[in-house]
Amino acid sequence: MGLSLDKISAQAPGLLSLAKTAIEVVDLSGLNGQKAKVAIALDYSGSMQDVYRSGAMQRLVEKTLALATQFDDDGSIDFFVFDSTAAYLGEISVNDFAGSVDRLTKGRRMGSTNYSDAFLTIRNHFGFAPAAPPASAKRGFFGLRKAQPAESGSEASKPADVPVYALFLTDGSPDNKKAAIQALTEVSTAPIFWKFLSIGKQPMEFLEQLDTLEERFVDNANYEPIGDVDAIGDSALFEKMLQEFPDWITQVRSLGLIK
Repeated sequence: MGLSLDKISAQAPGLLSLAKTAIEVVDLSGLNGQKAKVAIALDYSGSMQDVYRSGAMQRLVEKTLALATQFDDDGSIDFFVFDSTAAYLGEISVNDFAGSVDRLTKGRRMGSTNYSDAFLTIRNHFGFAPAAPPASAKRGFFGLRKAQPAESGSEASKPADVPVYALFLTDGSPDNKKAAIQALTEVSTAPIFWKFLSIGKQPMEFLEQLDTLEERFVDNANYEPIGDVDAIGDSALFEKMLQEFPDWITQVRSLGLIK
């Protein structure tokens, strides 16, 4: 169960309205009662400077946190950024969310756009890294072999208690598209659902490509272009954030990735 509205009202009254909207959307999605860890990964490349300065990323974090309260009663999300590399910068909770983006990114320099490191960093952070495949493993599409689950009996092969929902927002394609494809394929054996959001005037063709990769063990991603995070209504944003998540939950449970 997530945090009750009474607890949110007492601990984070600034999130109460968002949490009420999140509850309505979660109920309609059929995910009421589903537990999940929630992470957010934000593009910290130089082209995002004005978006951070406007406070839009802080507001998105607060909306993500409000949604997370319905999946995890610890009232927190794991915060990552990716630029030339990716990094876990800490938890953001209902007790300290105000100004959290500026606080946690202070001193970090903006760089380029490394998707692959973000995918692998988040997978490893949650403890889902499998053993390395043998060097002789057969290769396929884009030089990749079909993603396979970890060896039976290994820690990574055991069903996870709860899945991970990772919100991934960017304004541009990665520096290395091949590496991004390979990494997303590799992490498809982990119980992590990747929700790609893009900002900007046009949908991103590369994120559409990631959404439809065929070499993955399971379809582990969904892409939604949102344009301006402040222009979309909260209910509509939450609906986009949850698109395909219920179907993914059903599929990874049937495959034994989660209990």
